[in-house]
Amino acid sequence: MGERRVLITGGSGFIGSHLVRKFSEHGDRVTVMDIRRPDYELDDMGTFVQRDIFDPKALKSLVEDADDIIHLVGLADSRLVQNDPMKSFRLNIVSLQNVLEVCREAGQKKIIFPSSAAVYGTTDDLPIKENSPPNLTNTYSWHKFICERMIQAYQKNYDLRYVILRLFNVYGKGNEGVIGLFIDRAKKGETIEPFGPFQYRDFVYAGDVAEAIYHAVVYDKAVNRTINIGTGKGTQIREILDMICGIYPGAKWKELRTNFIMYDSIADITLARILLDFNPRSSPEFLKRIITEEMI
Repeated sequence: MGERRVLITGGSGFIGSHLVRKFSEHGDRVTVMDIRRPDYELDDMGTFVQRDIFDPKALKSLVEDADDIIHLVGLADSRLVQNDPMKSFRLNIVSLQNVLEVCREAGQKKIIFPSSAAVYGTTDDLPIKENSPPNLTNTYSWHKFICERMIQAYQKNYDLRYVILRLFNVYGKGNEGVIGLFIDRAKKGETIEPFGPFQYRDFVYAGDVAEAIYHAVVYDKAVNRTINIGTGKGTQIREILDMICGIYPGAKWKELRTNFIMYDSIADITLARILLDFNPRSSPEFLKRIITEEMI
């Protein structure tokens, strides 16, 4: 990657840890900006700068020194977003606006933005292609969609380059998503009560997501594109539950009845394969190994 300079905003958490490791594997260093110290050891893999995304002067100096900005700041838990939409608006939308405006002033920047498969909502077209019309169903999906449109507006008006990655169900060490919640209940000996255990979801490993983001930085052919990041394969949530209950013999689960609309979500990753040389791991054996070795 040469002398390319990369800034990761909000890089102290789950995806940031995998991303810093991925850059290090390729022999590159990054700058991590966050208001809290990383959950992982940076060692010589990068530089940590403790700054607030809402501090314009601090943000400006860091963005000006970078070629590429990977913007990870945001409230990713859709339940928290639903309960506190103002917090989500500030962390997801206002933080991005701050970065976009600094990029506009600095010029010649590229932003990598992790959006979400939530923008597709419920759809009968599987696997889901990037041109599938959005069917926004909750506040989180609206906020992510707004972020995508903001980035595209800056591209059209100010020549900002971007890559938008629509992430499906990311899992791995440090993740607090559905698999993490199931494991937490199993550890406590509590009955796991999932919504819709017979739905299919596309579970993609965080290390593979980090590889996709890395390639989004270094490959010019992905510029100004919106790309799905999943595995292209669906796993029934029931399979995850049975897997966890097999690891914790005392654990059990029962379906929680709800009026929630059930739907399946599986990515078409043709574009990711072509533009990002993306080859995610998706076998049940790999999934079980990561759950057992990283998440338990």
